[in-house]
Amino acid sequence: MKKHLYVIGGTMGAGKTTVCNLLKKKLKNCVFLDGDWCWDMEPFWVTEETKAMVMDNITHVLNNFLACSAYDHVIFCWVLHEQEILDTLLSRLDWQNAEVHLYSLIPDEKSLEERLKKDIRQGLRQKDVLERSMKRLPMYEKLQTEKIYVSGQTPEETAVTILMTAGIKDDYKKEKSAGMERKTGKIKETETVVSEDLEGLKKELEAYRKMHRGVKQEYDSIVRQMEKQKEAGRTKSATYRQLMGRKLTYSTMLDLYKLYDLEE
Repeated sequence: MKKHLYVIGGTMGAGKTTVCNLLKKKLKNCVFLDGDWCWDMEPFWVTEETKAMVMDNITHVLNNFLACSAYDHVIFCWVLHEQEILDTLLSRLDWQNAEVHLYSLIPDEKSLEERLKKDIRQGLRQKDVLERSMKRLPMYEKLQTEKIYVSGQTPEETAVTILMTAGIKDDYKKEKSAGMERKTGKIKETETVVSEDLEGLKKELEAYRKMHRGVKQEYDSIVRQMEKQKEAGRTKSATYRQLMGRKLTYSTMLDLYKLYDLEE
């Protein structure tokens, strides 16, 4: 099986670690490295020497993960706000036998500010992180990565979006559940799972169709709103970015219907 390397960047407070931990649970034979773990030091010195050290640490660990036959999926996250850092990282990795997926998680300014202030109140971050993170936010638009606009969607939805864009099915939960059923002797023939409550099945089917129609209608509405924003020359506005994020979310939902043969 060909390996997959997921490189996920984003400014402080974008939700990288949470999303990566969710991905780790969804992917079989998976290992995760957060770049910050490779220079968790006190006091925190950022010098040419320490920057060179952390890049050596990261590339050494990632190359070991990529070379290990136990892992099919390798996840790495870090701030990664400059193309030079990303290029240096990739140039030092042996990923010839791996498919590389590059992502940047981008929240809008308001959401980012709210997340960071909450972390500061809880003592999880220092006060200076707010200014540093906000300053870096526009830099991610310039990177050669897949952009995922995370405002308005949950970390779970972001993880599913990454799997979808990478062409990976989230089969782990289904296989785990099937395995437990086999162990407890609860697997039944397909015919036995058909409910005898025909009226209940009709209600469930109608609820699904209503939800599916709603998703399609919302997606079409978002597309129309984006077209109006384009016509007004507002493709760089916060509203347009939010619409783009919502469009990606609803597009992913529609793709999931197709993936699991649920399209009408």
